[in-house]
Amino acid sequence: MKELFLSYLKEKNEIIEKEIDKILSDYKTSPIYPSLTYAIKSGGKRLRPTLLLASYSSFKDNEDLSIPFAIAIEFIHTYSLIHDDLPAIDNADTRRGKPSLHKVFGEDIAILAGDAFLTLAFEIISKVNYFKENLTLKAIQEIAESSGINGMVGGQVMDVMTTPEEANEELLTYIHSKKTGSLIKASLKVGAILAETDEENLKKIENFGEKVGLSYQILDDIEDSKKNEEDENRVTYPKFYGLEKSITICENLLNESLEILEKITLRNELLKSFVCYLKSWLS
Repeated sequence: MKELFLSYLKEKNEIIEKEIDKILSDYKTSPIYPSLTYAIKSGGKRLRPTLLLASYSSFKDNEDLSIPFAIAIEFIHTYSLIHDDLPAIDNADTRRGKPSLHKVFGEDIAILAGDAFLTLAFEIISKVNYFKENLTLKAIQEIAESSGINGMVGGQVMDVMTTPEEANEELLTYIHSKKTGSLIKASLKVGAILAETDEENLKKIENFGEKVGLSYQILDDIEDSKKNEEDENRVTYPKFYGLEKSITICENLLNESLEILEKITLRNELLKSFVCYLKSWLS
């Protein structure tokens, strides 16, 4: 079942890459261009933009109309990784097997490149004029809120401020569901918003997004734990619950997410395939 999503991921990645190149080509003469292309071409899965397209296609045809919003999500995700890697936060020397942006271009340019991606994201979607205005504004609001103080940034703040010794169940869930889960949830929700689904379905898609978004971070931490690559300063599910219980929690979340899909009026095969793809990480 996971093959359906993997095939879709590959197909849409080609379109997403071309669109990223097209957008950034307008800035080839800018001194910030080399750092932007270095960061965005570092081998990311393009999972979030693909999920936005998959969500849209679950309710409506011609999902490529939503590509500007998908690219915006990817730019925001990239900005967050650039800033996460900085010495003041995670102090990471590498990202996806390559030197981190600040190791190549310096901390000053890394900060500004992150800023550039964040602002460019909203520039792109503010220019979209073929959706109903209320849908565009609702989608922009969702992306902004999910990226900000009560979303990704809020989770990052608590992640920085919380030591493993201070962690409790509530804090752990908040950090993971916000710093990683928020953008995944937003990707799914924005796709559904632009496809003009009703409020009942939208709430269920949001709930689905919360569960798979949290699962995704737990899976990432499980992988690191198995490889003995955990950051000793970070709060993770395997550190707090142990590896076996973390796997069980993740399995339960993914099973619950499948149950939600069965209750939504949509073509759900693609999103079910995504859940199966995540489940395959546990095998």
